[in-house]
Amino acid sequence: MDGYRTLFALVLAAGVGLAPVSSATADPAPGWQVSLRGGAGSFVADLAATGPADAWAVGARRTGTLDPRNGSYFTAPLIKHWDGRSWATAANPAGPTGFPLREVTLVEASSPVNVWAAGTAVAPGTGDVSAATRSVLSRWDGSRWRLMGSGRTSITDLEVLDATHTWILGRDDRTGKGFFKRFRSGRWTSLPFPATLKGISVRSPGDIWGFGPSSVMRWNGLAWSRVRLPETAVPAAPTPAYGPVKLRLDALVTSGTQDVWVAAGFQQGDWSQPGAVLLHWHTGSRDGAKWHQIRLPGDVITDLAPDGRGGVLAASYRQSITATPDGQDPYAYTTLSVDSLRHTGRKLIRQTVTPLSSGFEWSDLVAIPGTGSALAAGFNRRPPQGHVVFRYDG
Repeated sequence: MDGYRTLFALVLAAGVGLAPVSSATADPAPGWQVSLRGGAGSFVADLAATGPADAWAVGARRTGTLDPRNGSYFTAPLIKHWDGRSWATAANPAGPTGFPLREVTLVEASSPVNVWAAGTAVAPGTGDVSAATRSVLSRWDGSRWRLMGSGRTSITDLEVLDATHTWILGRDDRTGKGFFKRFRSGRWTSLPFPATLKGISVRSPGDIWGFGPSSVMRWNGLAWSRVRLPETAVPAAPTPAYGPVKLRLDALVTSGTQDVWVAAGFQQGDWSQPGAVLLHWHTGSRDGAKWHQIRLPGDVITDLAPDGRGGVLAASYRQSITATPDGQDPYAYTTLSVDSLRHTGRKLIRQTVTPLSSGFEWSDLVAIPGTGSALAAGFNRRPPQGHVVFRYDG
């Protein structure tokens, strides 16, 4: 899962009525509907689901207490749990002594009694805020949260395979060095960390896929090796051009035992170019394992999730770009739609998640195991403000 979902810059606004749109024609049902909505000053950063009666949404909400060290308001954790009927506020994990938990940015689960959450705790007081900040890893056993780790670190990715295997990616906030660690049978072990590693997706303890800005890697339980990607044509830059357009890897996820999906976008200097490619690695082909490419000329994909059926879900914006050589920025971007993409059985289905008038910005997308349903989370920048979680019932 992609772990880059820090949403402190909050100006949140509301989602409204939803209508599903396939790649060809509109269809009144099934489709995306609002499942959870929150007020201004709150956000949902991540989702997890283990079945139709067990899902989690985590994030933070702004409090009324000001931190005099930086002039911003403290936040408090936002944790919601779905029991198959409704969302309810769940208990908050505790930070280490003297360090109240302020937000939860990642959540992963393998069952209702094995839920992991990563967040940030900040102690009140004076002095340097960074010195008063700690990462917090917690585990829900079905009845309460237990503290599993804390330190002067930032956790950027979290993967849970089963009750005995969990992995984290992060960096040491004092040295800036990255780390890759495994929790197994009650113990943490440090593993080799490639310098460019941004995110991971776990098939098994001896088969983990990872990605960086321009490379895909694979862990065999002992070492990392680089995976060769196919040649991918990049689009031409708008006129005037500001340097060459390069391939950029945005997300990676494994799906079952035979499929790996990579979302690639395009970058020109400091500016993203609309357009994406879904790279699909399938090991069950008659001609052996190989990559297949699916071109999406106007999409920008922010997240991928396995759909539970050998396919993939993608969170996407459709965008257009216009060169503005006389303006302050060289390009102007226009969002045309906010979509979920589902690719399964060699078919790509596009559905609009919410109208553009909501100002929706993605934070996560997950399938609900054992169903054709999914959850999508984000926040809306246009009034009425607040976080929103959508549910798709297929």
